[in-house]
Amino acid sequence: MRLVDLNRTDSRGRLFAVRIGIALALSSASGAVFARHGEPPYSIVHPAKVGLSIPTEELEPVDAVGLRALDDESTAAPGPHEKRLRVANGIAVSIDGANGLWEALPDGSHLWRMRVRAPGATDLRMQFGDVVLPDGATLHLIGADQTYQGPYTRADAPDGRFDSPVIAGDVATIELRVPEAVQTDVVVVRMTRVGVGFRDLFRREKSGTGPGTSGACNVNVACPLGQVYPEEVASAAYYEFVDDDDHGSYLCSGTLLADVPRDRRNYFLSAAHCVDSAAEAASMVIYFNYQSTQCSALSAPSGGFFNDDLHGASLRATRADVDFSLVELTQTPDSSWHPYFAGWDASGVSPSGTVGIHHPSGDAKKITAGPAPSVTYNCIASSGPDDSHWMTGPYSQGTTEGGSSGSGLFASSASGTRARQLIGTLSGGAAACSSTSPTQPNASTDCYGRFAVGWNGPAATSRLRDWLDPANTGVTELQGGDGTMIDVPGHSTHAIPPGLLHGSQRR
Repeated sequence: MRLVDLNRTDSRGRLFAVRIGIALALSSASGAVFARHGEPPYSIVHPAKVGLSIPTEELEPVDAVGLRALDDESTAAPGPHEKRLRVANGIAVSIDGANGLWEALPDGSHLWRMRVRAPGATDLRMQFGDVVLPDGATLHLIGADQTYQGPYTRADAPDGRFDSPVIAGDVATIELRVPEAVQTDVVVVRMTRVGVGFRDLFRREKSGTGPGTSGACNVNVACPLGQVYPEEVASAAYYEFVDDDDHGSYLCSGTLLADVPRDRRNYFLSAAHCVDSAAEAASMVIYFNYQSTQCSALSAPSGGFFNDDLHGASLRATRADVDFSLVELTQTPDSSWHPYFAGWDASGVSPSGTVGIHHPSGDAKKITAGPAPSVTYNCIASSGPDDSHWMTGPYSQGTTEGGSSGSGLFASSASGTRARQLIGTLSGGAAACSSTSPTQPNASTDCYGRFAVGWNGPAATSRLRDWLDPANTGVTELQGGDGTMIDVPGHSTHAIPPGLLHGSQRR
């Protein structure tokens, strides 16, 4: 382990990235819910074999209630607004092996532990700016009530960086176990920032955001409306990232997309006002299958709400006026998650109706139903072309909220050959559950960046077609596909199977 002086810089008021995850107790779900709940940490299984005195880095206290109120006030003004959601503050740190406790274990392996405490925080998350883990080394993060995340390995930090999901409570223990045959001086784990939460993502204080907190008019994807769109539901995901400007922690939504070569490049589409830089893309933690298994109740699937997480992405293209960003995920979704690569329509033709799939207020996945959209401008920006966005609403089912930004807008199942194809990404708007009728959406609207406008642009870094149709075949409509699609490294130009192009029906 390299030795680094502990030289923390207090940056209160700056916001850090959330990584939603583990151990959530819900009255309507059975037991605890975990992010990556694999082999437990050594210290939990063998408490008598490890020391009790763990060095602790004490951070500034957090006024979670006050921070929630301040942040909510800034987004409560009437009128259209962006719908990303800020959830945590960030504190810069410099912590590595010199600051923690190394112990030799009876089996010959070595254990390193370090504890971080931020009194009053509702949850914590760690950003590791420099990570080198040898084969066999495992990293765990332990939160309140002995809940944990992990194990994470070198595969979770292929580029030397690792952004953790969130840990419940205001104290977290970082535990690294190194195999017997590995010298500890070749291991590098340097923590550069700690995110201190104020949104109560685990609802331990029954406040804030997270599962079960979106407005009453929202519709679970397990309801009849969502059952019509099972593949599109599978393509939608929730993610968190670190903002470049305020180092804040934000929640947004996005969609896994198919490309013309069908080569599973793991392209993921969201909004530019969420992620628009390489650093922001690298900080992403993406969750698939974060959804309830019941329509009326918040019931977690087998394994938990936050079990299917990926870390990191590379920015491929972004454009502010259309408000889209296309990233390529660093890791491939596991086939057991049943990922779906959504189809899309770049023709610009308005469908007869729309559905949106998203995570309002960081809640389990929801679905909206809306009318045929009209062409409009970016409702959250002060400038841009008049035709950059779709306007949709009022919704007949569901609505959108903070955390819904970047989510996909799909042509409804009644839209003929364009049915179920993605046509836009959410920028924002004024839609919300009605204050006078909590069981119905209100009369407001949202705007979505038009996929057709983002298809072309001045350069590959500002348009979609170079990535989704690298051979420039001229395709403007593409059907989606599941994880069984052909897997070819790089941008393949092999022939496209019949029936997959130009709006061909999936059924």
